[in-house]
Amino acid sequence: MKDVLRIDKILDFCDVPQLFVVRDAFDTLYLCLLYDDEPACRYTGIRISAQRLEEFLAGSVDLRSLFIHPETEQEYFDVVFQADKYQKTLSGEKTLSEDKLPADGYILSGDVRENVVINLSIKDRSLLTELVRKFGWACM
Repeated sequence: MKDVLRIDKILDFCDVPQLFVVRDAFDTLYLCLLYDDEPACRYTGIRISAQRLEEFLAGSVDLRSLFIHPETEQEYFDVVFQADKYQKTLSGEKTLSEDKLPADGYILSGDVRENVVINLSIKDRSLLTELVRKFGWACM
């Protein structure tokens, strides 16, 4: 059985999402990392707690260590983007091969985050609801 996921926040994007956070139907968080984009985008996913995710977003945890030592030991997910949906299945892998692991030293720094300010009239704000949800933007 494949579970459908919804994007919570895209952390790295180049042509397609490279690294992002998703939620399942039970609001469980997963961190997904692209390892293959032909013929379909394929990702390795791990469950991640909100606290551990915040540590990564703050730059205090290395991405490679998150994938080598997931919070749920030896539990990895295969995430595939097909038919305009991200779907996950439990992987049979107990450890990740080098081609599925991120490079050493990848730390997400708050300094490199891009801030974009868009001023909209009240009547147009509802048009951006889907963009805000998909890309993790904040409207004020």
